[in-house]
Amino acid sequence: MHISLLTYSLTHLLTVFILGLCLGSFANVLIYRIPRNLSIFKPRSFCPKCKNPIKWYHNIPVISFILLFGKCKYCGSKISIQYPVVETLTAILLTCLWAKSKDKTFFVIYSVFVFYLIVISFIDLEHKIIPDVLSFSLIIIGMLLSPFNSYISDRLTTRILYSISGLFIGLTIFFLISYLGKKIFKKEALGEGDIKFALGLGVFLGPYKFFLSLFIGSLAGTFLSLVLIYILKKKTWGEYLPFGPFLSFGALISLFV
Repeated sequence: MHISLLTYSLTHLLTVFILGLCLGSFANVLIYRIPRNLSIFKPRSFCPKCKNPIKWYHNIPVISFILLFGKCKYCGSKISIQYPVVETLTAILLTCLWAKSKDKTFFVIYSVFVFYLIVISFIDLEHKIIPDVLSFSLIIIGMLLSPFNSYISDRLTTRILYSISGLFIGLTIFFLISYLGKKIFKKEALGEGDIKFALGLGVFLGPYKFFLSLFIGSLAGTFLSLVLIYILKKKTWGEYLPFGPFLSFGALISLFV
């Protein structure tokens, strides 16, 4: 009986891991195409260098990257390490989420949330923007799913209330930070994309977890900034550092811990 249960659990984890790899592959499509205003549906996947369409067996998550030695089959140009990283990260996070899940509804809701965090973070890292289409759709989806989100409350009415209050608290805090930053430093302290992204976090996490994720994200951002400025000498004070990935990191920590 114990062996059967173990096999059953491992089978589920493996299935979720493979699903995560596939979703990670789709996340790469969004990360590449959305900032460039390209359709996410067509044309089919292609090499960014030579523009040749990629055959399905050259597009298997992680495995194809390894078999092709990280190079395009046609032109030999290097494939960004971001592709297998995103695929593997998505698979690991979704597997951890499944292991943490008390029910399938929780898993579905926060799989969507984690997927968004990954896409937004990698776009922000590369382009230093958070596209409105991602922020607004995250808010809308979070509100639509809030009646089923038992993570933020056990009661239906409280779930909706917490999602709404998380949205307004996120708006208020980030608006104040942005306003005070302009007054004190005479420059933008936060981009509009960060503010809109914060609203989505508030909707999914509710006010308490939002505060925690903001604290952790800010702490992580400050720590990395100090390392880059004083130890690695890679940045100077006032130089922009994308905040989206740190907000995502804080949200993940508050979600899993």
